[in-house]
Amino acid sequence: MAHKDSWTDRLRGRAAAAHAACATRLSSKTSAVTKPITNALQGRSQGSRLFVTVLLVTSLVIAPVTVVYAAGLDPIVHIPSAEPGVDKTYNETYRVLANNDEDANPENISYTGYFENDYPPYPVDLGRATLSPSQSLRYATATDVYITDISDFNSVPYQDEWNPYSSLPSYTETQFLLAHTNNTYGGPKSNDGEWFVRVTNRYGDWRPVYNADVKWDPDVEEHYVSNPDEALVHQARHESTIARNLHAARQYTQYAQNSGRVAIPTMNGRELYPTSDGASMSRKWGQSNFNTVRDSWVGINHVTGSVWYRDSYVSGGAPIRGAYVPYDHRAVAPADYSRSATCTRSHTHGGSTHTHTYPKTEWAEYDLLNSTANVTSVRLDRPGFAGDSEWNQFGKITWLGIENKSSRSFEYPRGDYTLTATLEVTSEVETRWGVTSSKCSEWDRMSVGTNTHTTQYSVPVTITDWDSPKLEIDVAHIDGAGHDRLVVRWKGDQDLPSDPWKKISVNIDNKTVDLTSPWRFYGISRNDEVEVSTGGGSTIHNATHTRNDRWPAIYHYETSVANVTASFPQKNEDNQVWGYTKPVDGQVSTTLPGAPLPATVNDPDNDPPTDLYTQYVIDVRSSDLATGESVTVRASNPFGAPLNGKTAFGENQVKFSSQPYEKTVLQITEVNASSTGGSHKGVLVLTDTNGNSIKDRVITVTEDDGTTSTVTTDNNGRGKIVWDGSVLRARYDGDVFSSPGDPYYQGDQLLHILPPSPSDFEAVGTVGEYISASISNVLIFVEWLALGIFALWWVRMRRRTSKGDSR
Repeated sequence: MAHKDSWTDRLRGRAAAAHAACATRLSSKTSAVTKPITNALQGRSQGSRLFVTVLLVTSLVIAPVTVVYAAGLDPIVHIPSAEPGVDKTYNETYRVLANNDEDANPENISYTGYFENDYPPYPVDLGRATLSPSQSLRYATATDVYITDISDFNSVPYQDEWNPYSSLPSYTETQFLLAHTNNTYGGPKSNDGEWFVRVTNRYGDWRPVYNADVKWDPDVEEHYVSNPDEALVHQARHESTIARNLHAARQYTQYAQNSGRVAIPTMNGRELYPTSDGASMSRKWGQSNFNTVRDSWVGINHVTGSVWYRDSYVSGGAPIRGAYVPYDHRAVAPADYSRSATCTRSHTHGGSTHTHTYPKTEWAEYDLLNSTANVTSVRLDRPGFAGDSEWNQFGKITWLGIENKSSRSFEYPRGDYTLTATLEVTSEVETRWGVTSSKCSEWDRMSVGTNTHTTQYSVPVTITDWDSPKLEIDVAHIDGAGHDRLVVRWKGDQDLPSDPWKKISVNIDNKTVDLTSPWRFYGISRNDEVEVSTGGGSTIHNATHTRNDRWPAIYHYETSVANVTASFPQKNEDNQVWGYTKPVDGQVSTTLPGAPLPATVNDPDNDPPTDLYTQYVIDVRSSDLATGESVTVRASNPFGAPLNGKTAFGENQVKFSSQPYEKTVLQITEVNASSTGGSHKGVLVLTDTNGNSIKDRVITVTEDDGTTSTVTTDNNGRGKIVWDGSVLRARYDGDVFSSPGDPYYQGDQLLHILPPSPSDFEAVGTVGEYISASISNVLIFVEWLALGIFALWWVRMRRRTSKGDSR
């Protein structure tokens, strides 16, 4: 979506002005529910741990859409809010799958309810069933929403759901946020107005609690919700995107066997799927042939487990490949026809023959008896492919690349294919024709003709493997106290049609670092209107975004290329380890240009080129000073596959190791100081703590005047240098990239000061003059110091005298 007006700066200003601190306590809800473990600001007892943490809380939530136009102003979008205890159904929540529509400026959105300032300035990850309907509506109205998983199991909320706090499972966490004037969290407060209460859903995301009574339990020194049966947790009912795709394909196929009308999806006035006419029949009495099938079309709404990327669907299978194939047509019979003609009659009278001409009518009547439309084939094929090309039909509009009886998935080698759907429409027309005349011979005939029209629709499909078998990931953890480092290495082509990855999660005891890939997938509406056509005219309907709607917008996912990023999103509940990550350097494997997206999709990260790496180095800074921690690594790819198997080359897909920093010692030796003060010579030596030389390392040298140069150590860890001035600074910044099994060296530095040379005294002449000048400068300094002390004493005495007079 594209903003009509820029409002990012205003949002940033609001956020910067509104940062506030809250006291928080994370705890697990007990199965008894009546006294869940809670948060407080006092003490610790009976083994329960209480923590005081500063939270910078941002707001959450949203609602359905009504548009009102005022003269001379932009339209005002009204979004209704949730009502506690009411399972309200919302319209237009599926607009999160239509990111190519126009965004509304938040100033033109009318919403009264909690979380009223929740307008993200950047694209938002939809996730899996984590948004409420009102929140989904607000995001869809004001920004764009993407997913990172192509497995087709994403969900869209459509209805509020309210559950008693007492019904939550035992693993639910409860959080209490102290309410005060600087809060940026806009959720409901407890009934006494002192607390915000929220709990986690099954995905670990926070959901607000309404109508909560919060009390203090002195026995365990914790807060708890004292009315668990009356306190309500705001959840949502969701529908999967699979169900949405099925619904759309079914709706557009409802008229498929109704010859009297056809529904044609269009985008900006153009047919989404090209229509065609056919099933030609011959007509009587010299008329030209007539097409009995009109406006027939077949389409492929979406290829399951696939996304559109650079003019092709990229299919990882997810792991079953399939397609939703709607179709429609209209059939007509020729109009009845008649024409005037003549016949001649001859007779003999009085020995002579007479010929008379009489009028007659030649006529033809046509009736459409029946028409049927069926998709006869969905075929994934390419030249030279000898495998299973023909997919099997399951239901009316679903075709899957699996064996009909065994459900075995068809296998396709990597490469470029074409997926083609074939529609066959048959019409049955009765023809009656003959001649009528008062004088001529009359006759009539009747026949029934069957005519067939075939049309096709194709899309390009690039086949890749579901589990990225040619990708190898190696994570090296460099262990340091409060300063860990991750060196991540990749082998293989990481582009989406090859062996992509989605997320690498590294857990270092109490710290979790997520490395995310650039791949984002935006739902794109493929039609904005529907033309329903009959023989007598047509009617235009808007495509909509509401559950169980008549004319749903058809959508698929299109790819955006953002950036490789690292984040420190989690903190451990026991010791509250906080931290941040900082990129150090990277070795670029390939650079990808931004992917083509509709102009109204607003993703700034897709605009510049994006780097993929062979190595990427990240600093992990935290308050955790422990070393020797356990390390685990998990990785996944965009098609929903965990990367925990073997590569096609027999290696583990994900490897990891942990090693400490190796300390280094940087020294200078063989110093040959010049009598002129310039062109001093020396040798820098880099070793480990055992004196072993370290070769091929770059050392940075800084001279007295700030001039900087570098030297690389040789096989003996030595580097010859020449410098000017009396002060020399040298530093080795430590290793950045690494190789498996090699030590990872920490940096070191030195400061070397040469003794004064005779040239240093030339500015003041002789050594005696130099010393004399120095003594003189010291005396001046002492004099000024004495004057300052006297002035300070004088001011203090004046103040004391002044105070005495005032009394």
